[in-house]
Amino acid sequence: MRLFLVYILLLFAAKTSAAEKVIIEGDDDYAPYSFIENGQYKGIYVDFLKLAAEKLAPDYLLELRPVPWKRGLKSIENGRVLALFPPYLNKDRRYIQAYSVPIYRERVVLFCREDMISASRKVFPKDFYGLLIGVNLGFTLGDKMVAAVKSGRLSIEEVKGNDTNIKKLLMGRIACYANDRLSVIYSLKKWKNTFEASKIKLIEAAEISEEDAFIAYGSEYKWPEKEDFILKMNMAIEELKKTGIISKMINEYTQ
Repeated sequence: MRLFLVYILLLFAAKTSAAEKVIIEGDDDYAPYSFIENGQYKGIYVDFLKLAAEKLAPDYLLELRPVPWKRGLKSIENGRVLALFPPYLNKDRRYIQAYSVPIYRERVVLFCREDMISASRKVFPKDFYGLLIGVNLGFTLGDKMVAAVKSGRLSIEEVKGNDTNIKKLLMGRIACYANDRLSVIYSLKKWKNTFEASKIKLIEAAEISEEDAFIAYGSEYKWPEKEDFILKMNMAIEELKKTGIISKMINEYTQ
């Protein structure tokens, strides 16, 4: 009996030691989806992926690590980490080997200062030519915007994170800010009593696109278990989505 117990303990120890630690980096400044607050990494996607991690254990031990978005893109490009969340689909990023199943569909909209645009500006992008639009550094914001920028008919200015862009919008340094609707509304709450924000009217001027958010896996990260991990992570995401947990998380973060 004693020998049998020793065998079971050794088997358990071997199984535990065989668990793979997997690091996935995530945007550190994309509230309410993934951000740092009081030293804690939190957000809708962070909480969601922590639940997914429970489904992957004990085979894989998942660590979610916050990074500035541009640095995260560089990390998967050079093979330093396995994956990054939550990018949109971007065919120009050829260093991305695979995308997960979609986590959530975001609505990318254009918020503008009412005093800096005319009421006739409604159709994106042609009605917004000539305006300076703020975007987050390294973000992909839809085919229409990308095409308009490449043609030179639309001007954008990239800076890191929501807060900097919203501050610039309130100060009148940009006319509009393009980002996920929920993210902008969430971040605006922090600024309502600054820069006389209550006197500045912002309008939701146009919807740019709807974009799915994913986990992106870099092609340069060499790991024998990569395909197995991607498959199991996709299964975990799909199972969690069926429970409706993301809607509950959105309500919790935006109440």
